[in-house]
Amino acid sequence: MIDKAQSRRIRVQIRHVLLETWDPIGIRDEPNAQDEYDGYMGEVFDLLVRRAPDSAILDYLLWAANEHMGLSAKREDMLPTILELRKINLQPFVSDQEQSA
Repeated sequence: MIDKAQSRRIRVQIRHVLLETWDPIGIRDEPNAQDEYDGYMGEVFDLLVRRAPDSAILDYLLWAANEHMGLSAKREDMLPTILELRKINLQPFVSDQEQSA
């Protein structure tokens, strides 16, 4: 069973990373756009808790920036975001998921 408080904590941290580190359209300091990347949080959350490889997360962020937003980001542009996402503490959430699998 998913712990809602833990899930919420992880999603808040993902939101922070997407806004502060990833921020492909440069809206981190725009108060009215703080929810701009929320539509990407669910997939990033799923990738993290499934322990997807960095390449899968990188591919998703690159797709979001280039295909969905129409930008021209490069793979190396995604690396700082991957590093920050990997700092998010997924315990005990991931352990609970692994036990129920």
